[in-house]
Amino acid sequence: MTVNEPGSDPRAEERHSDESALTHAQPASAPAATATNVRPAPPLRAAGGVTLADQPARLVGAVSRWVRSLGVTPAEEISPHDPPAGAIAPAPAAYRFDGITVLSALSGLVGTLLIAASAPVWRLAAPSWRLAIPGVPHPGSSFVAASFFTAGLVLLGFGWVGIIGRAERLPGSDRRKWATVLAVGFLWTLPVLLGPPLLSNDVYSYAAQGEMASRGFDPTAVGPVVLGRGDMLRAVDPTWRTAPAPYGPVWIGLSEAVVDLSGHSPAGAVWMFRGIAVIGVLLAGIGIVQIARWYGVSDTVALAVGLANPLVIIYLIGGSHNDALMMGFLCLGVAAALRDRRSLAVVLLALATAVKLPAAAGLVFVGWHFAGVGATYKQRAISIAKVMGGAAAIIVGFSIITGTGIGWITALSNTGKVMDTFSLMTMLGYFATDFAELLVITQNPELLVAPVRMLGMAISGTVATLLLLRSDRVGLSRALGLSMLVVMLLSPVVWPWYLPAGFALVAAGGLGRYRPSYLVVCVAATALVWPTSVDPIYVLQEYQRILSFGVIVLISVCAFAAQKWAVWREARRLANRRDLLARCEQVAVA
Repeated sequence: MTVNEPGSDPRAEERHSDESALTHAQPASAPAATATNVRPAPPLRAAGGVTLADQPARLVGAVSRWVRSLGVTPAEEISPHDPPAGAIAPAPAAYRFDGITVLSALSGLVGTLLIAASAPVWRLAAPSWRLAIPGVPHPGSSFVAASFFTAGLVLLGFGWVGIIGRAERLPGSDRRKWATVLAVGFLWTLPVLLGPPLLSNDVYSYAAQGEMASRGFDPTAVGPVVLGRGDMLRAVDPTWRTAPAPYGPVWIGLSEAVVDLSGHSPAGAVWMFRGIAVIGVLLAGIGIVQIARWYGVSDTVALAVGLANPLVIIYLIGGSHNDALMMGFLCLGVAAALRDRRSLAVVLLALATAVKLPAAAGLVFVGWHFAGVGATYKQRAISIAKVMGGAAAIIVGFSIITGTGIGWITALSNTGKVMDTFSLMTMLGYFATDFAELLVITQNPELLVAPVRMLGMAISGTVATLLLLRSDRVGLSRALGLSMLVVMLLSPVVWPWYLPAGFALVAAGGLGRYRPSYLVVCVAATALVWPTSVDPIYVLQEYQRILSFGVIVLISVCAFAAQKWAVWREARRLANRRDLLARCEQVAVA
């Protein structure tokens, strides 16, 4: 059964028909393109097949094609259709080496090398081995660390866009295409695996919470401060030393197991948490492939877009965040729900929720989906209640096994005390308060922050509800992914590692004509957090809120501009194809 991509661009079929017409509208006198008409490959002139004089030209040609591919990629859609027969001629054997793929892979590798090698280590962390490159300081000054991070992110972004453009054009079977994308993704991940925790200190809190559980404390009820002096507590960010864990019983149980297996070593536990993040990303990859196949989307492109992106590599794997495991269970749960494997879907989504609470949105959307198309609201509500009840029973069971209470549900509100994030609603709240101070209405610097944050939550809740109501038409995966992104982006606190799960579900369901905006937002969100544990730039601290709001506006403008540019480029390309088709028809008539 073929399922067309929901919300896809209606011009996609027109482009495919143009391509088929171009293929068959050849002059009557033209001979068929058979093997006898193809010019034979030139004889080997050296052991490598080419002379040294040919190498510069081939390299320049590969670089030129790679750069052109970076410009064309955003305008193209993830097509659920196969290319027309004969539209793409097989390359001669001498040219099967894909220079664009190699250049993209090398660009991303150099980028992650620069990021991992220049990343500073948390100043309170226990000493541990790390990746280092001669000539790259670690840590350097604020300017040096920011420069290397920026250069690395730009190279990784170029490599990522390049590999997306090549994903559908790679030669060989689907298995070979997956292998290529996964190999490139692993190549980019390798330096990150060998570097220190990137851009976040949360992994040290995970280790402390596991130590608490191993000593009989409930991490969801008290903070790591109960551990007393020691390496575990010292490595925890002072902001979170008194805060209970906002994570579910599955994650608390895993944290305890990691600490026990590491011999209660903070450094050893950090490396093992990174291994769990890798497992979570691999599970998400399996789910992405299954979802993409269900919707008729290119699974190779879905992997490249949803899994091999900078957010996943730098934050989920580099930062060892438990969001990776949540994303893995969530994607698998949605894939199972689409195939009507209801019990498995509920179990997987319950596991995701028992890692981190935002995954509970998946339970609501899947419960709505299980009622079937055309079901009444009452039937939908009953279906959601059944799914939520089954998941709650599973989570309670894990809570009893791990000895955790329900404090992790309310502890999520503790993250709201962080004000210095790129949250649009938080920045708007501060601006509203500053304006009120100018009018001498108030002297409280945070008077309107909380109301504006609540407004953002109300808006995101309304959008999520509308997506739920239209999920039958939009598609379960895309509706859930978009709702998670909207809720996260309008929440009181926004961190980049909150976003990959939503991006992965949207990519698996098909981006359609919105790929340009996706690429821009994904790369830009990766740059929201800069290397920590270096001296701050004090001159800019006074203007941090204005700069943060400016960055948000800049990202929005760039995403809008990329979308418009892609539409213009697509229209121009279609016009050129129609002109070529008209010329071919004239030649055929003549």
